[in-house]
Amino acid sequence: MSLETSLELNNQLLTQHNALLERLITALASGVALRPDTVAQVQEYRETVPETKAENTVIRKVTLDDLEFSDIIALAAFYPDAQELSETMVQRVVDYRDAEGDKRVVQIDALDSALQGVKRAGHLNKPALLDLSRNILRFWDDLPTIATRRDFAERLLDAPADGRHEVKPKTSGKDEERTGPFYCKNVDGSAASELHTLRKLNELLKKGHIEITRVEYLQLQEDFARKNAAKGGTEAGDDAGDNAGEQADFAALRKKAEGLILQLAKGGYRAEAVAILEKQGAKKLGEVADENLADVIAQAEKALEG
Repeated sequence: MSLETSLELNNQLLTQHNALLERLITALASGVALRPDTVAQVQEYRETVPETKAENTVIRKVTLDDLEFSDIIALAAFYPDAQELSETMVQRVVDYRDAEGDKRVVQIDALDSALQGVKRAGHLNKPALLDLSRNILRFWDDLPTIATRRDFAERLLDAPADGRHEVKPKTSGKDEERTGPFYCKNVDGSAASELHTLRKLNELLKKGHIEITRVEYLQLQEDFARKNAAKGGTEAGDDAGDNAGEQADFAALRKKAEGLILQLAKGGYRAEAVAILEKQGAKKLGEVADENLADVIAQAEKALEG
């Protein structure tokens, strides 16, 4: 209560007191008894503080419907087995929303990216989306690309609810359907080959060679030609100089790959960038082996074009 209001109430109290005293004096002087009902009642001022009662707040239990689309994907990855939703589980997936850098999980982001492209997934209720995500994660190793994950998701959605456990990824006849040419390189990337039969490719793969794309094969051929020209058109040269040249080439490739991955991320294609790194078994570019940088570059350029 303000000071002015307090003073005004005190003044009113004094006025009432004075009026009562005046009536008492008049009554005594006249000898007339003062009747109780004629006595002005003095109102006592008392500053009161309104009592505040704590409201009975009912805390509603969080359900799957309170979570976002991406939260459900994270929940499926963190907890692949069905269980009752707890506060700890909810807090973990909510915290993942703001995770950055090494705290991001490649598998979660890759699955999120895949299901974002499945229109029917966006219309599922949250329990159904959780079930779909867990079914895909069961066969994750058999679904290496975003296309195979989306195709498997569509097939799961086509199946009746009680028959989804019978749906399996398509794997039969994959190698037999492939036709050449094929490309591979040795482990250290010092040689690359073009092959025209699947049998020959499989033979080299068993010996430790690595299959590469045509783009990477052509890039390696350019590197070989450039190194040969720097040596005066011969393959002769000391090992130290050759190793230095290879390191310089890898440094240039890494710088180019870094620029392309950054361009994808800033251009709204972060999921594609994550998927490219995932194919190399890496969460960040620094974990990609030198011999795989050309493949990263080729995939990034393709993603930017399409």
